[in-house]
Amino acid sequence: MNEDEIADKVYEERERIVDLYRNGPGDGTIIDPVDDPAINDYFKLDRFGFIVSDESKLKKEDPQEIKIEVTREQKWLKMISNWDGLSRDKLKRRIYKGIPNSLRGKVWAKLLGVDQLTDDQKNKYKHMCELAWEHSPDVRQIDLDVNRTYREHINFRKRYDSKQQELFNILSAYSIYNLDIGYTQGMSQIAALLLIYLSEDEAFWALSTLISDSKYYMHGFFIPGFPKLIRFQDHHDKIMNKLLPKLKKHLDKNGVETGLYTLKWFFQCFLDRIPFKLTLRVWDIFLFEGDKILSAMAYCLLKLHRHQLYALGMDDILNFLQVKLEQNYLHTADQTIEKLQECLVELKKHKLDSAGQPSQNERLKRELGIFNPDDIPVRKPHINGVDKKRKPTNTDQIHSSPEQDSQRQGSIITNGKNSLDDVSSIVGDSSRRSLLDTSVTSAATTTVSPQSIQNDDAGSDVTCVSPQPDVLRIYVPYDTPTKKSPTSVSNKITTIQVMDEMATPTVETDGMFKTVSTIN
Repeated sequence: MNEDEIADKVYEERERIVDLYRNGPGDGTIIDPVDDPAINDYFKLDRFGFIVSDESKLKKEDPQEIKIEVTREQKWLKMISNWDGLSRDKLKRRIYKGIPNSLRGKVWAKLLGVDQLTDDQKNKYKHMCELAWEHSPDVRQIDLDVNRTYREHINFRKRYDSKQQELFNILSAYSIYNLDIGYTQGMSQIAALLLIYLSEDEAFWALSTLISDSKYYMHGFFIPGFPKLIRFQDHHDKIMNKLLPKLKKHLDKNGVETGLYTLKWFFQCFLDRIPFKLTLRVWDIFLFEGDKILSAMAYCLLKLHRHQLYALGMDDILNFLQVKLEQNYLHTADQTIEKLQECLVELKKHKLDSAGQPSQNERLKRELGIFNPDDIPVRKPHINGVDKKRKPTNTDQIHSSPEQDSQRQGSIITNGKNSLDDVSSIVGDSSRRSLLDTSVTSAATTTVSPQSIQNDDAGSDVTCVSPQPDVLRIYVPYDTPTKKSPTSVSNKITTIQVMDEMATPTVETDGMFKTVSTIN
């Protein structure tokens, strides 16, 4: 297939996907039955709008907490009406006590300066959407990720419904607005969280602030090389060595490196790693304080749970940090926030409250919102600087479920299930929750290391090539269908380094693990 034919295919696919979000699916569109909102679980919702499959697990709100929140609403309404006259100390006290959920959107908009941006940039978002529908090379990957973002939330449950349309529009528009990043996986869930509390236009400008404002500067998390992630992981190690040396030694002894559990903590400010109610409280403080909260909250969680972690081995540690913390969190939100405040004081005392200034390669290189079609050549979709060729799809059918999506792109399959949620543009995704949704038993965890990692296990079957700054580290419990697994299988760490951006990742199977090699 020559370049013109490839360009035609890319254009046709983008046009087809955009039409689905703008006009809705036609009669011939195939949508997975799981995505049908008429299923029984549809009407069992918690207070935040999430579907609860087991009604017995629907947590009842404490009447006293509800009474306190109602009382706080009146105070917050007065504060919002006099926002410019508020003292920082008063605002800080109120935020740490908790923002009423009914007013969270209004407060977030104030903290992020969204009102000013929407006034200053009238019609800019609409213009970026129109440009993206015509030119964005990331539309296909955005479509795949929209379909697996917060699907258990009522707002995003129905395929191609209004909130999915808004999420698609925001991510597509931003892929043109910030050409340094385009679209990178991990952004979809952040945008979806914002959409739960903000309008479409507000959520776009809120996302832009989080990525480009110096207070948060998530730009460094999403550009190739992950420079901010590396900087924060290094800082986390300093905190651990200084303040939790015993736990750090225990984690090291069990092969649990910082990158194996901090990816989602730092990339998405703890989304899906702690209960949603607590996540919102942390996001309230994050929007007020800035990115120093990421390091403080990571330290707080490990300090709170260090005694449980001492008793666990590698698999159980990862399962605890990636799964159990969210599902069976033993502390109340108020208790955790009180401990977080103590941790902030402690870190400041030891001069560890900041991860330092961003390096030059974390900073924006192009002016935001300036677009020239010549700047967007037809290119292969990518994830964080790793390009991947994709085969043309059958345009007569729209596969809507993540399971069907995985059949349209290269996948690593584990016993019939996709095994790597974190880098689904490379290997597919069976998760219904979100990108970067990982667990020890059903998914892999990616880490990024500034240095190449040597493989000391002579028996490990891993295809490696010359080192690059980006190292994709995969933890995949894998039972091969062609060999009988032993009673007890120890999981391994597979390190994959991609030598050539133009190379096509392929999948090979050998023994207990699937390994990825590159073919030039």
